[in-house]
Amino acid sequence: MITLLTLPYSQIIEWMCLIASILFVPHAKPKFWRWFIIYLIITVAVEDIAYYIAHFARQYSNHWLYNIFLAIYATFHLLIFSRIIRLKLGKLLCLSFGLLICLFFIWEWHNNGINLLFYQTNTVFGVCITILSIYYFYSLFKYDLELDILKDPPFWFVIGCLFFYATSTGVNALFMQILNGNHKIRYFILTFLNLIMYSCWIKAFLCLHKNQSSTQS
Repeated sequence: MITLLTLPYSQIIEWMCLIASILFVPHAKPKFWRWFIIYLIITVAVEDIAYYIAHFARQYSNHWLYNIFLAIYATFHLLIFSRIIRLKLGKLLCLSFGLLICLFFIWEWHNNGINLLFYQTNTVFGVCITILSIYYFYSLFKYDLELDILKDPPFWFVIGCLFFYATSTGVNALFMQILNGNHKIRYFILTFLNLIMYSCWIKAFLCLHKNQSSTQS
C-alpha cells in the first residue's frame, strides 16, 4: 500500500524535471543544455527500473544498475562543468577528476563485483563535483562579471549539484559509521536531496527559457 511516506518522490521530481527540459530546453543555446533532455530520459528510465526491482522484484539487487549508471552521470556532470566554468583550469580539473573516478570505478568493480554498490566511487565523485561547484563560484568572482546570478541558468544547476553532492557525499562516507548500514535512512535523505537538486535544475531551465525569450523579443 502506497502512503505519503512511501510515494516515489524522487521519480516524481525527476519526471517533472524531464518534462521541464522538454518544454524549455529543446532549442536552447549554448547547445550543451540540450544534453539534459537525453540525460534525464536515461535517468528516469534507470530510476523507474530500479524502483520496480526494489519494490516488486526484491529477490534481485538493483545495485548493478546504479553502478552502470554511475559512469553515465559522472561523464554528464563533468562535461557540463567543463562548459560552464570559464577558467581554463576548469577543463583540466574535469579531465583529471574523470580519470580519478574511472580508476576508483575499475578498482571497486574488480574487488567487489558489479552487484555491490560502489560507495567509494560515489564518494569520490561527490567530492569532485563539490570542488567543481566551489571552483565555478570562484570563476565568477575571478571574472568579476556584472551578472544577475539569480537569473543565470548555470548558477541554479551548480547550486543544485553543490547542495546534493556535498550532503550526499557525507552520507555515503559515514553510511556504515553513523547510519549503521540503514538503507531506509539513507534513502529518505537522498530523496530529500533529489527534490532540492531537481527543483534547482527546473529553475535553471525556466531561467534559460526566459532569457532566450527576452533576447528574441
